[in-house]
Amino acid sequence: MDRRVSLATRSVRVQIPDQLPTLFEPQKAVMTPHIRASTDDDDDDAAPPERRLTVLALQLALLEKAASRLGTLGFIWATVVLLGGFAITLGQTDFWCITVLLLVEGARILGRSHELEWQHEATGRARRPVSWAAGRVFYWLQLLSASACVALSLVRLAHQRYGGSEEARTNRTSALDIFYGLMLAEALLFLLEKALWKWRIAHHCLLERVAGECHLATACGAVAVRRFFYDAYSRCLSGSIFGGLHMDLVSYADDLLTAGTHDEQRLGANILVALVASDRFADATLRRVGTSAPTTERLIEMLSWKNASEKDVRRAAAVVVFMLMGRKLNALRVTGIPGAIESVASLLYADLDELNLLGLSILNKLARDHDNCDKIGKTRGLLDKIISYSSIANGPKAVKQSLRVVKRLATTTGTTGKLLRRELSDIVFTVSNIREVLQLRDETEDVPELHLLAIEILTSLAMDEEPREMIGGTGGVASVLLAMLLPGKDKDATAAAPDRQKDAVRVEAGEALAMLALDSRANCGTIITACGGGVERLVEALSDPVVVIPAARLLRNLCTYAGEDWRLALRGVTAGATKVLRNIMVEKTKLLNISLGLAAQMLRFMELRGCLAAAGVTDTALARTLVLVLREYTRPSMVVPRIRLYTLELAIALMRSSEEGARFVALFVELGLEVELRRVVDTTSGLECFNVFSGSVGLNRRAVGVRSLVESARELMGRG
Repeated sequence: MDRRVSLATRSVRVQIPDQLPTLFEPQKAVMTPHIRASTDDDDDDAAPPERRLTVLALQLALLEKAASRLGTLGFIWATVVLLGGFAITLGQTDFWCITVLLLVEGARILGRSHELEWQHEATGRARRPVSWAAGRVFYWLQLLSASACVALSLVRLAHQRYGGSEEARTNRTSALDIFYGLMLAEALLFLLEKALWKWRIAHHCLLERVAGECHLATACGAVAVRRFFYDAYSRCLSGSIFGGLHMDLVSYADDLLTAGTHDEQRLGANILVALVASDRFADATLRRVGTSAPTTERLIEMLSWKNASEKDVRRAAAVVVFMLMGRKLNALRVTGIPGAIESVASLLYADLDELNLLGLSILNKLARDHDNCDKIGKTRGLLDKIISYSSIANGPKAVKQSLRVVKRLATTTGTTGKLLRRELSDIVFTVSNIREVLQLRDETEDVPELHLLAIEILTSLAMDEEPREMIGGTGGVASVLLAMLLPGKDKDATAAAPDRQKDAVRVEAGEALAMLALDSRANCGTIITACGGGVERLVEALSDPVVVIPAARLLRNLCTYAGEDWRLALRGVTAGATKVLRNIMVEKTKLLNISLGLAAQMLRFMELRGCLAAAGVTDTALARTLVLVLREYTRPSMVVPRIRLYTLELAIALMRSSEEGARFVALFVELGLEVELRRVVDTTSGLECFNVFSGSVGLNRRAVGVRSLVESARELMGRG
């Protein structure tokens, strides 16, 4: 049934912006599943860039192992067959050729083993020039040895002059041909390996291209990729030929972090930073790092490193941990590590701004979990340090991150939230720092966001009685909030396009003031005084579609809790009676809800008959609307939990009215209010008994509940 009633006077409908849930309504905890963004199948199946390096390492290792096996076979052939069987019959030339070839092969093998060692050493921070020079010496030693082997073997095979009698040359010639052929093949394979190495690494710049694709194009990143390639090549040589084929940068970085030296840990951390910063590799990297307990523990340990030379490593570890915190499961794993919160907190004490910001950002992500908020609150000195960064002297970035953490802590639900709010409000700098933020007038992009965060913190802290009184007693807080809620009338501002961010600040400022006025006579007096000793400006705000709801809620709380001392000042609220009555007749949900609550408190200040006439509302239409509201809301609503309570309050106030009370009693009896009252009694719940909600937990229980109001209404109707 449509409960709207046509008015005698023409009304103008204004589009009111959607109102987000506030602390005056309960909020259910909603589990939002993490949905991965869909990617192309080609991207999922594509091999990582470092795969090309491991394939090249496999190809080079195949050539190297083949050359080494041929060299070994040639060495055995020379020692067993030639020198063992034909030592006496060998000519002097062949004897010395065999000896030289064996020595050259030994020099090449020696140079190869030491070249890999020095190349690996050259990727470290220390002794890099010396290591590079030594590696180049062994590199050229191998090339010269292989070239000499090729030249000498070709000369002897081409001449075929081995000397001796015809009978002696029969088997000896074949044996020498086999030996020189083995030496030639071994040297050619080695030279082919070097040619392939030069072609792919130097000419095609494979290392640089892979580093660029993996976002490792920096000097340190290039060293990491080169070291990865050398290690993959060494693994293929020293063990199975396929040992390096299954290597990848993530597992390689994990190994460097968990089992490497400080230089290796630095490389591992830089590799992970580059991969998690890439849209292509971030998800897979974070998933693997998050499930690796040793790697996560080492990253957390790195956060507490304090040597000046370790700042880069510490920063890299902080970046990776920050990215890990983007997933709730990873955050839970991190906080399960003993001392994890303390390690993160140590970043706030670093003498580098970037580390401070990373520490605050990590805490902000950790604070999304209720248990983590408890751990943060119990960490010694951490809350004080977080609050210290909310001072505007630290710059807008630090202030923003600090306020974000404080907001999450202040909005924690349950007993933990209450303790955290008390501890935060007990810190003497909390409210004063927030006041400084609210007083910022610099027209930059960050200021509205800072204002919004600061106001939301005040609103959350004011949910509890002691912090509420303390905030209201802090000089200037109420005044600056009122200035945000009710900005001065400026022609330029009026003509300007709507600013959603500034509108959000105005709405939140009104909610904060309403929270401060809740059940606090002292704060109500402070707010009325800040308004100039009256409520006329707040009444004018009832015509502003942006802040009509918070303004009405603030006026209702002022009328309810200010006390008799401010009764004269509150009489000005009757100027908004026409607007409020019309809202009751035509609006729905939140605006209807708060209009009912305000009208119930406003009624004792106004002359009912005149206000109804001015609004163009008849007593019959008003009574019918109230009955229809109760009929529509057969059960308590999550969106407007107190709408039935406010409706009953207004109905009782109308029936108690000295001038129209009897008339409304008769109307309610005629319209069947008794039936709706029975339904309300049967469906009442704790949802309607609280003024404020922390999540789904009710705070500030009302003194008079729905059942008591129903009994009062029945009693008044019975007398009529």
